[in-house]
Amino acid sequence: MPNTEAKTEELYKEDPYKNGPYVVLSDGSTYDGLEGCIVAWLTDEGEEKLEECNDISDADHPDLSAHITVSDLLDAYNKVHGTNF
Repeated sequence: MPNTEAKTEELYKEDPYKNGPYVVLSDGSTYDGLEGCIVAWLTDEGEEKLEECNDISDADHPDLSAHITVSDLLDAYNKVHGTNF
């Protein structure tokens, strides 16, 4: 039986980017782990609610926004480009 643990260790030795992935916001400082992050599009009403409260959860209703998870975007990218990020 192959030693998968040794194979995994070998892969990590070759890949210096084994931590993450992280989402870094436009300020270049704020970050979060990828899991659960979304990209959202808002209607005018959703934008108004966001500006009033500065909280995306107030604008995150099905009739106010559309969204996709960053994980789904990354999966689609990998399928199109044959990568494994």
